[in-house]
Amino acid sequence: MTKFLNFALCFLLIISVALDISQVNAQHRCTKILNSKGCVLYDCKKECFEKYNGNGLCSSGGTIGQYVCTCVYNCNLDELNPLN
Repeated sequence: MTKFLNFALCFLLIISVALDISQVNAQHRCTKILNSKGCVLYDCKKECFEKYNGNGLCSSGGTIGQYVCTCVYNCNLDELNPLN
């Protein structure tokens, strides 16, 4: 009886983990440049949070000393595929 109970608990644990993994794969992270002319960290964070509920950060714009406001946020598959 205890072997059957252990087997049943292990089986349920494996199934629940498998279901959680499929839900995690549905989340994606997107990035969007909000301001390519410069970056003030406070303003960047505020705009990103208000528009996308994300985290704004100042990242290198490619040239030395130039920064751009980049927003990192959770998005769905529709936002990743521009053809839809």
